[in-house]
Amino acid sequence: HPKLFPQVVFLDGNGLLHPREFGLACHLGVVMNIPTVGCAKNLFQMDNILRNDDHQKQISELSKAGDYFCIENANGKILGAALKTSDKATKPMYVSIGHRISLETCCRLVTACSKYREPEPTRHADIASREVVRKMFPATRVDDEPHDNQET
Repeated sequence: HPKLFPQVVFLDGNGLLHPREFGLACHLGVVMNIPTVGCAKNLFQMDNILRNDDHQKQISELSKAGDYFCIENANGKILGAALKTSDKATKPMYVSIGHRISLETCCRLVTACSKYREPEPTRHADIASREVVRKMFPATRVDDEPHDNQET
């Protein structure tokens, strides 16, 4: 409907938490001039941002939904956060600012929209897109990631 316009868009990708500090969430937000949030399942390793023992220790200290720790570059600039999205999640989501939104608001919104590990808007979009691919290309195998209550 042309009169409806999103207040915020979640993207399955990165915003500032990107080697160029300008990922898909930033790009779409700037082009559309709307608030955007980058939500990635995997850490984009770069410079001093590594999935090492220190990072794993910080993850283990996230105890409840909404807990997060900031991820900084070598210069101390905060690029994003590792966020525990649900009490049962064992792996965090990597949340970053896309455009016109604060990191704290990103984390609050992602937590509020998460029943499982992924926020529901991106989870449902991923499920729907995989179904379309299955119907359009029946001979093509679509690798599924767990989407129901499996916490990976």
